[in-house]
Amino acid sequence: MIINEQKQGDIDIVALSGRFVMVEASEVRERLKTLIDEGQGLLVIDMEQVTFIDSSACAVLISAFKAMQIKSGRLILVTSPMVQSLIELTRLHTVFEILPTQVAALSALLGD
Repeated sequence: MIINEQKQGDIDIVALSGRFVMVEASEVRERLKTLIDEGQGLLVIDMEQVTFIDSSACAVLISAFKAMQIKSGRLILVTSPMVQSLIELTRLHTVFEILPTQVAALSALLGD
């Protein structure tokens, strides 16, 4: 898995690519936790290039969501079709704010 981090103003962006599975879960969890703790409460997790996720990856996303709720922040997911299918299968689409592209996610965060 490749993890890229960047900022656009007050928005933290984490772009993931490859397989998001148990082996990478702890590293991604720690990096997201650091960004949430140190950030301004605006986070985009871009998984448009993720080819597979497992239940440990879902747990990492839920953990990030809960941390953002505590911070009164906002988290937006960008998903690939495969990731979107799993999120819908697990009904997590009712929890997460999901947008189709990173551009749409940034626009939503900047527009509010």
